[in-house]
Amino acid sequence: MKKWVGFLILVFFIFLPMIHVPGQEKFLNPGELYDSSITLYYKGKYDEAIEGFSKIVQSVPTSTLVSYSQYMIGLCYLKMGKYEEAVQQLELYVKTYPDGDRIREAEKGIQIAKEYVKEKSSYPLTAAQPFMKKIPREGKDPKRRICAQISHLEGKNLEEVEKRVKELKNAGVNTILFRVFQNKGDRVYKFVATRQEEGVYFKTEHAPIVDDILGNISEIAHRNGLDIFAWVTTRYAHFGPEGPPEYRCKRYNFETRKIEIARGFNLFHPDVLKRLEGLFRDLGRYPIEGILFQDDLILYHNEDFSAEANQSFLKEFGYLPHPDIFYINPYQSESGKYYTKGYTDRFRSWANWKNRWLMNVAQQLMKAARETNPNLQFALNLYFEAILDDFNGMAWFSQTLSEALKNDFDYYAVMAYHRQAMRDRKIDLKEAMELMAVVAQKVVRSVGNPSKVLMKVQIFDWKNNEILPPKEVEGILNGILNHGEVSLAFFPYIEKFPLHSIKGKWVSPSK
Repeated sequence: MKKWVGFLILVFFIFLPMIHVPGQEKFLNPGELYDSSITLYYKGKYDEAIEGFSKIVQSVPTSTLVSYSQYMIGLCYLKMGKYEEAVQQLELYVKTYPDGDRIREAEKGIQIAKEYVKEKSSYPLTAAQPFMKKIPREGKDPKRRICAQISHLEGKNLEEVEKRVKELKNAGVNTILFRVFQNKGDRVYKFVATRQEEGVYFKTEHAPIVDDILGNISEIAHRNGLDIFAWVTTRYAHFGPEGPPEYRCKRYNFETRKIEIARGFNLFHPDVLKRLEGLFRDLGRYPIEGILFQDDLILYHNEDFSAEANQSFLKEFGYLPHPDIFYINPYQSESGKYYTKGYTDRFRSWANWKNRWLMNVAQQLMKAARETNPNLQFALNLYFEAILDDFNGMAWFSQTLSEALKNDFDYYAVMAYHRQAMRDRKIDLKEAMELMAVVAQKVVRSVGNPSKVLMKVQIFDWKNNEILPPKEVEGILNGILNHGEVSLAFFPYIEKFPLHSIKGKWVSPSK
């Protein structure tokens, strides 16, 4: 009998830690815990966020989220105005992860925290005013840019191209965003000697070369006092031979209920990332001021179910992604498209994880380009839906402004295409103008410096093949510019639109 009693006591103590106590916090895996801690951070609940990040650091030291959690602990202290603790935690991050993705931000955070420590004796700081100084990438904030985004030029030779560039200069433009990629079916520049049906317009070993013209265009822009950003694709840069199927993204087909190959690269495959890094490294060799990420650095709500993505997610979260645990009551609309009535918590974790992954890919590509051109600036294309609603941006595109702000972008390029919004949302012009004004207000408040906000204004309706009336564009500009002197980009640039006629919206008469 005594043996049985002893055995039962032993079993009790072995399984005691597994007994659920009412009110006790349930166990979260590292990915879910990180997401919940990030949410607490953005709600201003810094103590609770620190507790969550600390659990990851202490409980799962082999997780790839440990380094990010350590950085976020320091950032929380910085937000709280606890500058000595912020210095201690951020220095620990720098020492422990010298090659970490947040090294630059951590070093700047240390610098700012130390400045506050020095100033502490001069004037009091409260926890309500913890982080008033910005952390610019370098010594000064990016300048305000007025851009023409060029997807096509009518010039038949470089002399005619230069004439167009001079006209842009006279219209008050100071930067051109020049398309350096060619997809099948895109209009080809008339002034190039086409070698390939698709590819890029600069020299590289990592993609087919249509023609090496970026150097000439850069020279023309600089000769006329304009800066130039190379507008380049990422996921859709699968030019040339198809390559192995594992290089392609995988999506869930709601109709067939099967996983299938989708358009675009699999950004979870190391060979694909290596190729893109090479592409960006070669692009950085040209005398350009910056790079604009094309709007394909996203993943839709039913992408990416590739083997590499699934294994990476499994490693962090402990379960494989599967459509059955993500989508609530998918249905087919009258238009034939498939939608879902809702998403599960596990989908939210997956979408958040994809968002973080894409921003880490952006970091890798920026780092590669700066190896050959350290002074490059970067602009990220953002869907306006991601500005209006973090969840919708995360669910639909795996893109949120909050995640983008944690990365080292110089400009946040918001695609404020009002005519497209009118069709998609079934709203009239007045409502579209008001909507874009709200978008501008939200992004300026979040970013802080209006010059870093690049509002992209539609001047051509690609659905109706119509050049927009200048008064309509002025109305959009009025609503946007009420919220600060933001940077502007007119898309797509078309020479028949009288850009000079609305120049007064961003250039004072004295200029």
